[in-house]
Amino acid sequence: MFQPVKMCKINILVLYRHLKNITRVLGNSGVVHLVNAVAQSKHNLLKTNYSKEEAEKLKSLQTRCDLLIKALGVEVEAKPPEIDEMSADDVGALLAKITLKYKEQDDKIAELLAKTSNLSKEHDKLNEYPLQNVRLDTLRNLSYFHMVAGTLDHDSFLKARQSLANDAIFAKVNPESDDVLILTARKNRWALQDTLAKFNFEAVDLPDQTDGTISEKKKELAANIQKLKDQLEAYRLKILRISEQYGGVLLAIRRQLKNLIVVEQAQVLFGKSAHLYCISGWLPTEELDHIRDMVSQTTDGTGIVEAIDADMDELVKAGVDQVPVKLNNSTLRRPFQNLVLNFSTPNYHELDPSILVGLTFCTMFGYMFGDIGQGAILGLIGLYLKFSKRKFSDTLRDAGTAFCCCSVSAMFFGFCYGSIFGSEILKPFWLGPLQQQDLPKLLLTAVGLGITFISVAIMVNIANNFLAKHYYEGIFDKYGIFGILFYWGCVFIGVNMALERPFQPWYLYLILVPLSLIFLKLPLHNLIYHHNPFYEEGFIGTILQASVEILETLTGFLSGTISFVRVGAFAISHAALCLAVYTIIGLLKDVPFGGAASVVVFIFGNLLIIAFEGMVAAIQCVRLEYYEIFSRFFQGNGMLYHPFKISDNPTEKK
Repeated sequence: MFQPVKMCKINILVLYRHLKNITRVLGNSGVVHLVNAVAQSKHNLLKTNYSKEEAEKLKSLQTRCDLLIKALGVEVEAKPPEIDEMSADDVGALLAKITLKYKEQDDKIAELLAKTSNLSKEHDKLNEYPLQNVRLDTLRNLSYFHMVAGTLDHDSFLKARQSLANDAIFAKVNPESDDVLILTARKNRWALQDTLAKFNFEAVDLPDQTDGTISEKKKELAANIQKLKDQLEAYRLKILRISEQYGGVLLAIRRQLKNLIVVEQAQVLFGKSAHLYCISGWLPTEELDHIRDMVSQTTDGTGIVEAIDADMDELVKAGVDQVPVKLNNSTLRRPFQNLVLNFSTPNYHELDPSILVGLTFCTMFGYMFGDIGQGAILGLIGLYLKFSKRKFSDTLRDAGTAFCCCSVSAMFFGFCYGSIFGSEILKPFWLGPLQQQDLPKLLLTAVGLGITFISVAIMVNIANNFLAKHYYEGIFDKYGIFGILFYWGCVFIGVNMALERPFQPWYLYLILVPLSLIFLKLPLHNLIYHHNPFYEEGFIGTILQASVEILETLTGFLSGTISFVRVGAFAISHAALCLAVYTIIGLLKDVPFGGAASVVVFIFGNLLIIAFEGMVAAIQCVRLEYYEIFSRFFQGNGMLYHPFKISDNPTEKK
């Protein structure tokens, strides 16, 4: 319950002809955390099993398949059909066939799109010319006149017309537009161009190769564009038929390729000798018999499975290899396991701190955020995140579970404080955070929580050291048996002084004896294991190191304990914010529409408190967990259990 799942190392020996099948069987089982078999072998008896060409070939096929799926518009979320297993060569041939069919239609579409684009540009150019119903061959064949069309803004139009009043005729195509027509004698055409350039005239050239009217030409172009569009639609329908014919097959091929790549990546970790292949990895001990049966069935009884308990593995003992950690997952544990893993992964020989983190986190959160109504709202948000039918991620659903746990704690302390949406409607079962006579009790209880949590953390550290067979550290460390005795001695003396009880001289032994033994930790260790109390460090170095240890012990316990005062302080700030909301509501009673405004302030004020104070309380909880609790026991630097798995879901990430 409190320890990671018990693991063992396995070495599987199989013949080459069974390698592919055994890899698939192990991948489908999803229980073996693979490690490098070559690095595990003694005397370098195994060679690596890696084919760069095969890996690149599979990745190339996967890229081609993905491009085809995208080009054909295949729905990637659709469930692929079941097809016979295909070799890489067969997959390549099929992809080439589908690509050829697609490319034939795609090239035609590209050609038609280019033609359509050219005709559309010509059509748009014709729209710019003002004389839509005049035959253009007539305009080109004028003998004595020269006509130009273009755009000229209104002020320039007036100035140009005045400047050329005796040489040209100006006409607006549309009174509301800047399109103009200018007619002059043919002999004045060059002078006209020079003068118009001074007024920023932008000419529109007469369309080429058009003898009829522009309107007639536009109709002709529109008809041709429509024919091209009809042809485009026909070729697109052909691509749609290709997608319908091969879409499911492509999805199935993609799934097979992904699995082949996963298998290829897994086989990189395998070792090989002249006739045998070795697969090494870790798995939960409870799965060992199941794996033995699978290997026996897959290899016709020729496969060999060697199992080594994690505590007996020579590489683990030597510190060369790590045992992967599989935590016991449950709905209530998982949110707080995420909090632990965000800090570091526990190592195999320490207790899973998830339950401790869950209890301490929720207790501190409720202490700071104690309110029945606001806690209930937080719980409803958590229930929505947890059980909503929307496609929320697992992380968000785990956050919903954490919200629910914290809301229970918040409502419990809300009853203790008598607070419902910030109003002390109920009589407090314990104390009121804003009652002056209750403030010392509130802050001292927060410190008491800190003392309890720190003590539990030290006891977990002692258990971790004993589980790892580090008995000396479990006894002499500042967070070992003598450390907790020193801490409890200080707490005992502090409580007696606070209660004004007479000080007894023997109280000093409660702190001096364990503190002295902590001071002697290094020299005693050197004396026991190296027969020299000042081994390596020398006399001065040993004394300095022991002195620093004592100083860290004193300051660490003092600052850590005082840090928990913030839990009570934020409980007070939460109540003060609620009081501020009700103060504003009280001021609104005598103003017009004060009732409606009060309701708005009540709703948005509580929402603001839930968001802001909830975030602040969560941040403070994380800070205390990481710096004041984890620092007493958490070793970390573990390796998370990631079993080799072949997924049947084509969209699942490995």
